[in-house]
Amino acid sequence: MTITSFRAWSVGAGIITLVYAAWFISLQASQYSEALAFLLWLSPLVAALVSAYFAPRRKVLLGMSMVLPTTILAVALNAIYQWLGNAVDFPGIRGGLILFTTTLVYSGILCGLGSMAGLVLAKKFRDEVEHT
Repeated sequence: MTITSFRAWSVGAGIITLVYAAWFISLQASQYSEALAFLLWLSPLVAALVSAYFAPRRKVLLGMSMVLPTTILAVALNAIYQWLGNAVDFPGIRGGLILFTTTLVYSGILCGLGSMAGLVLAKKFRDEVEHT
């Protein structure tokens, strides 16, 4: 079964969406978890790695595109959380811009690392299959 670029992208975006949804729900339930916070920060790297690994072509570009759902979800959920009457670290429009910029930079770095790891793993396993 071949995986299309859209399906590879969807898997990565799904990972990010799942983790961000779990984080949002845990905050609404007042159940902070260190493990979930770590997973939240690590999710762009994992999503980029998985997307790049499964992508049939343009692996690094597809992995790097995980920056978009990461940044959009971070800013949107921050705004929704504030709109629901909760205190946030980055309130208002200015806070949203700060969060956008910060998330864009850190997720860009993590997605770059994840994309390269996915590319290397895909080449490694392809070479192993060809030699057996």
